[in-house]
Amino acid sequence: MVKNLGLSFNKLHGGDDRPRRRSVGQESKLVLIHTINQDFHAAVCGHALENRGHRVVRWLGEDYPGSASSSLHFSEGERLDVLHTRHGAVSSGEIDVVWYRRRRAALAPDYLDADDMGFAENELRAAESAHADGFERAFWINRRAAASISDIKPNQLRAAQDSGLEIPPTLISNDPCEIRDFIGRHSSTIYKPLTGHIWGDDGCVRKTYTAAVTLQDLPEDRYLRATPGIFQRKMDKAFEVRAQFFGSVCLAVRIESNSLRGGDVDWRLDQRSITRCAPIDVPLSIQDACRKLMGKLGLVSGGVDFIVSPDGNWCFLEINEAGQFLFIESWCEELKVLEAFCQFVESGEVDLGNVQSSQHIGLEQAIQSARVSGLLRAQ
Repeated sequence: MVKNLGLSFNKLHGGDDRPRRRSVGQESKLVLIHTINQDFHAAVCGHALENRGHRVVRWLGEDYPGSASSSLHFSEGERLDVLHTRHGAVSSGEIDVVWYRRRRAALAPDYLDADDMGFAENELRAAESAHADGFERAFWINRRAAASISDIKPNQLRAAQDSGLEIPPTLISNDPCEIRDFIGRHSSTIYKPLTGHIWGDDGCVRKTYTAAVTLQDLPEDRYLRATPGIFQRKMDKAFEVRAQFFGSVCLAVRIESNSLRGGDVDWRLDQRSITRCAPIDVPLSIQDACRKLMGKLGLVSGGVDFIVSPDGNWCFLEINEAGQFLFIESWCEELKVLEAFCQFVESGEVDLGNVQSSQHIGLEQAIQSARVSGLLRAQ
């Protein structure tokens, strides 16, 4: 039992209370990454941070509660939160940065009685969620509450409108009459799900993507009522843009989606055929609007997707607060995305300024090094 929370975490657990060694000319950070096994971005970026002299602790969703545990201590006006992971133990007072990269809802162990599993899962999830406030002094990318808010697509669209960004004419509904009326009023319409989903049948994996939809494509009314969806006017486009924001820094590529199979509605269907993209300067007015959007959603980082029309209008599609971003550098080597992310973590500030040149390892070296270290499966 902890009797004196004024003691450091290391003393409480019988460890060395001396300060951690810091790299020459650089402040060492302790970075906590919420992630899952074989998460490419967490593995590569975390390993790159370790190579820069930082300590990285990974909270793997699959490990909790089997080999990972959490404790919250309260006593005499003080409190201490502790996580025990396969990579070591950390306390709330030690952590400098939390990267809320990937999350997995805790599952009750299968050795419990079936009648008790629901109760156990509720308890596990409640305890884990409490750490969002416990690590309040850390710099979060992004905070749990902000991530949850921004994952709801209608919230994004409201905030985008309020921030001065153009969005497509949109209907979000499960009302069959309104859906049919909306599609009938537009020459071309697309459908998006409110949330992503993956089906696994007979060894085949199916995912949700954006799709063109006509009145003839619609199912019976009862199915429309059962599954609300996002319906939007299909916008004319010259090309698309993915803009990655790390605080004030914006790195963007131009995606020639019209040349891709299925790219007229969703370039992700044929993204494996993309080998090269040109960098693009996002207009300052659009950058400012994106930062305003992120501020409204409480985000410090996110990937923003745009359609750019033949007459040069930028139309907002969505922001992904925990989306992939290293592919930008793999398609456009001029954009040092990994370096920008590492500097963002090291600064612990939204106003990062310009990305500085560096002698640290690049993306390809970081990938290979992560594989050698066993963080990624060898290909």
